[in-house]
Amino acid sequence: MMRGTNASTPVWLIAWTGLVTLFIVGPLVCVALVSLTPLDYISFPQHSVSLRWYKAILDKPELLGASFNSLVLALFATAGAVALGLPAAMATARQAYPGKQLIIGTLMSPLFLPHILSALAILSAYSAWGWSHQPSRILAAHIALTIPYVLRTLIASLSGLDVRQELAARNLGASHWQVFWRIILPQIRPGLLAAAIFAFIVSFDDVGLSIFLTGAGYSTLPVQLFSYASYNSDPSVAAISVAMVIISFIAVLLVERYFGLEKLIR
Repeated sequence: MMRGTNASTPVWLIAWTGLVTLFIVGPLVCVALVSLTPLDYISFPQHSVSLRWYKAILDKPELLGASFNSLVLALFATAGAVALGLPAAMATARQAYPGKQLIIGTLMSPLFLPHILSALAILSAYSAWGWSHQPSRILAAHIALTIPYVLRTLIASLSGLDVRQELAARNLGASHWQVFWRIILPQIRPGLLAAAIFAFIVSFDDVGLSIFLTGAGYSTLPVQLFSYASYNSDPSVAAISVAMVIISFIAVLLVERYFGLEKLIR
């Protein structure tokens, strides 16, 4: 069998990996090229490139307002998910009690349900409660959506915690709060940052839940972009999409830099 530069890696596996990478990256490259076209319709740049469609974003106040809503919503949803997910992660990763796996499965359930199904259930519950304030109800939904990502990341981080330091601090008379602040938190800080970044990305990019919970008075960027693309076909949609991909890509780079993606799949 032919081998590549690495004697343990078959050539077909290298080729397959390249095809999968092309399958994932190819559409993103096409969208990026479309965003650089100088023409008034969706097309690849042929003779020159232009940033006119990136500048055109600034002339659409509805998209700018939706971008601000998405940013604020993602920040508050991240804060809420971390505040609720950290105690839950500590309880599930460091304690053994009856029904633990059931509780973990319940907390992780938003990962297994289609967003549209979750959105319909949440919308029905909100309607039954008479909860009509759009910003607060979508915030609660986004916190529920992002908690599993925070929980999964923090459980992975807590699994590598050096318990000996914690026991030594308690033997020396440190309180529970002092142990958490000076021993536990510094060790899980990279995981906490990774959890916050993942929660921010999920909330900022969500359209499945948001499209059912927003309305005329309040909208997020993915929902506004979906609505705009339904009635318009100019390349500004591609420019906005590229901007969102860049934000997510930077966030993933931060996760890799401070935590390491390989640790999240253990």
